[in-house]
Amino acid sequence: MKHPQGPQQIIIAGREVKWDRETISYEEIVAEWNKLDPSRTVEGQPGIDWKNEYAGGSGILYPGESVKVQDGLVITIDPSHLS
Repeated sequence: MKHPQGPQQIIIAGREVKWDRETISYEEIVAEWNKLDPSRTVEGQPGIDWKNEYAGGSGILYPGESVKVQDGLVITIDPSHLS
């Protein structure tokens, strides 16, 4: 579903990404990460850390889960799970 406030600026793989949907899934994050940084692709199915710099909140995503998208969302993956 489209985000009611238009595209939101989030950070994936250390890069700014405009995301226009209300949520982003684990699988979408992995696909975006691998596209943004093909030299360090995600291996296996690690937990994906997220936090929102502006709205607050943080957590870990696992396969099949998603997180609400808002400006300031920062997504990171433990470097030991990157090739």
